[in-house]
Amino acid sequence: MRTDIVVLLLMLAGVSDVYSQNGQSRRSSASAGKIVNYEPNANYRDVKLRGYTIRVNKLLMRGHSDLYKQAVDVMDHQLFKIERVLTAEAIRKLQKVVIWLEYEEPHHPCAAYHPGRQWLVDNEMNPDKAKCVEISNAKNFIDWTIAQPYMVLHEMAHAYHDQFLPKGFENPAVLKAFQTAMKAGQYQKVLRWNGQEVKHYSTTNQMEYFAEATEAYFGTNDYYPFIRPELELFDAGGARAVEAAWGLTKEK
Repeated sequence: MRTDIVVLLLMLAGVSDVYSQNGQSRRSSASAGKIVNYEPNANYRDVKLRGYTIRVNKLLMRGHSDLYKQAVDVMDHQLFKIERVLTAEAIRKLQKVVIWLEYEEPHHPCAAYHPGRQWLVDNEMNPDKAKCVEISNAKNFIDWTIAQPYMVLHEMAHAYHDQFLPKGFENPAVLKAFQTAMKAGQYQKVLRWNGQEVKHYSTTNQMEYFAEATEAYFGTNDYYPFIRPELELFDAGGARAVEAAWGLTKEK
């Protein structure tokens, strides 16, 4: 599936915005002439963290300040780990991807990447989240990153796959590696971090295959293969696809 400098300044604005936000919540402005079922953009504030834009729901920031501080600390650590393993060029690309940080958005239990606008519209979510990563539940984000320590890298891998690889999600090299691995069948039953034998999440589609392989190659995944040497032995084609996609050089 990563401060304190910004937190204090952002909280000095007071708690009154919590109430005004609740009054605006899931309503568009009167001038827009329509009602929407998602938080308007005015209910968010942008925070810069390691060169990334974190678009934070003010309800989390001011109404749940301790949770907000913890979530920002975890996000900072997640982004730090990404900095350590990816090339500078890849980092510059990923920093163009906005990360939305919610208190508790009901459509997803923890985190997601939104590749297209129409799905968001159809599900009454903010269409401005298209091409962005969303942390939809701050508490789950804090808790789940224990077992999924490269969660943000996983979601950013989706963004990179979609926006920066040739042909996006239909990238030929990734697709070929996925199809070869699925034909071999080795992902049908693997060990998970909790000791259970399960079907690997990579079997979902080539998008999840690439994101999961990225986690294992650069960090630690919650499904076997957990780390790079295991990925090399288990699915060398996947390892090569990850290297080619991320443009690895001797820099990292």
